[in-house]
Amino acid sequence: MSFDFNALNLEVLDISTNMSPDIYVNLRGVTFSKKILEELGYPAYVQFVTDPKNKVFGIRCSRQDGHRAAPFSKPRKEQKATVSFNNKNIWEPIRKMMEDEWKSDRRYRVTGHLLDDKKTMIFILTEGVMDDFRLPKEENE
Repeated sequence: MSFDFNALNLEVLDISTNMSPDIYVNLRGVTFSKKILEELGYPAYVQFVTDPKNKVFGIRCSRQDGHRAAPFSKPRKEQKATVSFNNKNIWEPIRKMMEDEWKSDRRYRVTGHLLDDKKTMIFILTEGVMDDFRLPKEENE
């Protein structure tokens, strides 16, 4: 069997960034994957937005002086990890919109959708899936 090694087009994998832009709705907070930061261009400030009727949560890039803007990310070279918020004003509305699917002892993963403006990412909370990455201690033993 002969193989033409010159025909290979090897690409370096980026192991520091998730493959999909996911949020994780944890027991008391929300974690944003680095892929979200990357797709939104590492925004320093965002606005958190919701559409409770359609069970949608979103983040929109903002300026520091934007209406209810919140600090979000450091510049690309300085941001080494995911971004997490344990603020109940963010977590509780998300949890309330996920009420039908919610089990209080689990975390959920919801993949984001980047809108055409490239400045807003939405998360359709009904698409959330239970994530068993971190089981409660009693189930882990």
